[in-house]
Amino acid sequence: MINFRYHIVSLMAVFLALSVGIVIGVTLRPSVDSGLTQQAEQDRKTVQELRTEIDRRNALEKYREAYDDRVAPTVTAGLLTGRRVALIVMPDAPSATVDAIAKAVPVAGGEITKTARIDDSAFADSAPDKVDEAIGSEESVLGLEPDASAAGKLGVAVGRALLAKEPAAEDAVAKALTKALSGAGLVAFDGKAPELADLAVIVTAEAPAVTPTADQLAAHVQFDLGVAGTSAGTVVAGPNSTGIQGTDVLAVRTDANGAGVLSTVDVADLSSGVTTVLLAGKEQLLGRHGHYGALTGADAPTPELPVR
Repeated sequence: MINFRYHIVSLMAVFLALSVGIVIGVTLRPSVDSGLTQQAEQDRKTVQELRTEIDRRNALEKYREAYDDRVAPTVTAGLLTGRRVALIVMPDAPSATVDAIAKAVPVAGGEITKTARIDDSAFADSAPDKVDEAIGSEESVLGLEPDASAAGKLGVAVGRALLAKEPAAEDAVAKALTKALSGAGLVAFDGKAPELADLAVIVTAEAPAVTPTADQLAAHVQFDLGVAGTSAGTVVAGPNSTGIQGTDVLAVRTDANGAGVLSTVDVADLSSGVTTVLLAGKEQLLGRHGHYGALTGADAPTPELPVR
């Protein structure tokens, strides 16, 4: 039977348990507080160390950029004297890289004749008909292979509109192709230089979030080779220092035909990479090719100096 005495004992047990809990809590609290304090202090120390490391790396990056910018004019002085350069900008190529190369060419003694910006539609499913229609009347003078792809034909046409293997003035064919390709919405041309260029620099896109299909990458290589067939030298410049998978540069390097004809640079988004693009261009004009930078398939950081 439950009686008053039972209630008294129960209440005493509850208060005893509370008392024991309080005693244990008071006893352990200093060590718990001490542990939390030590952990917090360690976390603050770690954060400070990480901040210091970030500052160090930022300072080092600024130094590298400043060093490259200061050294580049000396390394490239006179490298492209008397040479004309056409910039060909592939879809999604970053404007900062295009601008950096455009500014570096005159410092090396060269001249930018024209810039051709390739539209996304140039590699769409509807491109073959548009390309054929655009180059129709000039196809006979382009020397196209019977089995040439649409991308290859476009590369030859763009190259013929901008480039020549020997010094030459812009002729009627070049003017007609410029007008036709522009009118078809395939290419936008900037610049009014009356001469054709002999060196082509093809500026490509960064590594994409979604890797293009093998056919898409192959089409870009075919375009590049089409351009190369009309010039004295062609460099594919990739702003790919943060990644090379799914890029035109890696596609060229892994293509049996492209790797043996074109030169590539995978760090064109860096100041040192822009210098390397010019060095690779000079090497191309001398009849040699190579693959330069820091990532997959690179032969060396730069061509062997001096380039001659």
